[in-house]
Order: sequence, then C-alpha cells, then structure tokens
Amino acid sequence: MQEWPFKMIKALAFIHKKNDFSDNNFKDYYEKNHAPLAKSLLTFEGYERNYISTEINPLYSSLGSISIFQYQSIESLKIIEEKMSSNVGDILREDELKFMNVEKNYFVLTQSVQLTEQEFKKKIFYPCNKIEDLNSLNSYKGLKQISENILLEPNDIKGIAEYGISQKTSFDTLENLVQEHPKAIIASCVS
Repeated sequence: MQEWPFKMIKALAFIHKKNDFSDNNFKDYYEKNHAPLAKSLLTFEGYERNYISTEINPLYSSLGSISIFQYQSIESLKIIEEKMSSNVGDILREDELKFMNVEKNYFVLTQSVQLTEQEFKKKIFYPCNKIEDLNSLNSYKGLKQISENILLEPNDIKGIAEYGISQKTSFDTLENLVQEHPKAIIASCVS
C-alpha cells in the first residue's frame, strides 16, 4: 500500500442528466442500474459518484454527477480503455443513453496528489484557471483539501481542486463560500 500523500491519475467525468430527469431520478438510475452494471463489467481501482443538487448548484442545473475513476498508473488506464473499446463499452454506452445527456458529457484526466485517505459524504469541486487558485478554499473552516487534480492536458482550466466537507462545516460557511466562489460545485459522494 502506498503512503499518503501519493500520486495517482484520475478521470473526472462530468455527467449530465437527460432533460426529463430530476436529480433524484438520475441518482436512483445511476446507483441501481448503471453503477452495478459498470462494476460487473469492469474492474475499478477507484470509482465514486459525486451527485450534484440543482437547488444548491443552480449554475450547474444540467450536471448530474462528477464521477471519479482512479488509476495508479497509465497502464491501468489503458486496460480500461481497451475494455471500453470492446462490446463491454457498447453495453455501457447503450445504458448511458437511458439517463444521461451524453452529448454534454466530458471528462478530464488529472495528475492528482492525494492529500488524505479520509472519506467524505460531501465534497466541493472547484475548477481553477490558474494553478495558484487551487488552494483558494483552504481558509474555509471545516473543509479539507483532498487533491488539486492538475489537468494532464490543460485548457482554460488548469486544475479542479477537490475538498471534503467535514460535519463541523456550518451552513453559513458553505453559503459564504458559494457567494464568494460561484464556480464551486457542492456534491454528495457515493463510492
């Protein structure tokens, strides 16, 4: 087992809901159908779904989940890519059409230094245009930075800071954070 902190590759998939799906319908289908199907067809080193609430994140109303796929190496990622190029990928893509707005989906590959092994039920994802902004939320009480998630192929976004929200975090803190950093995405985590 690797010691903390350690580097890994993460694919952060921004998965959008079909237009007629509510937040709850999307989560229910993902958890009861798609995630079990994916786990039965693929071997994951790490797989978590971070569900987005339209009420809390009005700027991201079509976004259903930020799903994270973790890999210890490029070789591990290549194994999944090969599987996704086979009939396994066809099965998963067919199922995606039932609840995702596939045309809007995208993913980014990141080099991530995991700063903690602690698990969180709630998280914040904060897309940053500058590397120096990846620590912008460190001053908020009750947040713990999990990873900076530096994009392997940066574009306008250089990284996506990932924070855990502890149970000690107050509603006022989160309300202030969202007002001061409207790009921040608050999510509930299932792994």
